[in-house]
Amino acid sequence: MNYGEWAVAYRKDANRILKVIEKKRNLLNEKHLSPDARKLLNDSMTAYRRIYRELLHTSRLLKNRGERYHEA
Repeated sequence: MNYGEWAVAYRKDANRILKVIEKKRNLLNEKHLSPDARKLLNDSMTAYRRIYRELLHTSRLLKNRGERYHEA
């Protein structure tokens, strides 16, 4: 697998994580949630956001590495 393909794979994973975050955000709109359930959802979303940012960052690094590799 080359760097470009690898970058695309990481970006796809980031998009999948973003969908999970959006679903969890929609759950926060539920009126029947207890404060504890809201806290758990928020904590979970925080963890998923961290993963999302790491995947995006890795995708960008791989994309840039691939571009530099092809220039050389």
